[in-house]
Amino acid sequence: MTATPKYGTMIFQGLNTGKTYSVDIYVSDVANALVNWDGGAGAGSSSPTFWVAPEDVALVDYSQVSGTADTTKIRLTSNGKPTMHVLRYAIHLTSLNNRPNLNIGFEKGTQVGAIQLA
Repeated sequence: MTATPKYGTMIFQGLNTGKTYSVDIYVSDVANALVNWDGGAGAGSSSPTFWVAPEDVALVDYSQVSGTADTTKIRLTSNGKPTMHVLRYAIHLTSLNNRPNLNIGFEKGTQVGAIQLA
């Protein structure tokens, strides 16, 4: 099939400050490719492949635009290493008002990333 890139948003909450960090992502819809994260000018194909946590944070929400053709989920990474956290697009669509509550923690300075999976 032909890849159909889509956008999404990761929402983190600071564990000490309660501050919310809303970070846009770009999903190229290519299996085993890294997700691109907003580096300050919006998320796109040339954006960084990680976001650095400015404090201890928890990922509390993830929303993804529907319509990818070649991938169905992402695996979060921490400092370039895969974690056990796999997020399936179907239950995290932007059109759903009942997405699962997330509470996935990352320490300050962690390079948070994701790998696209078929």
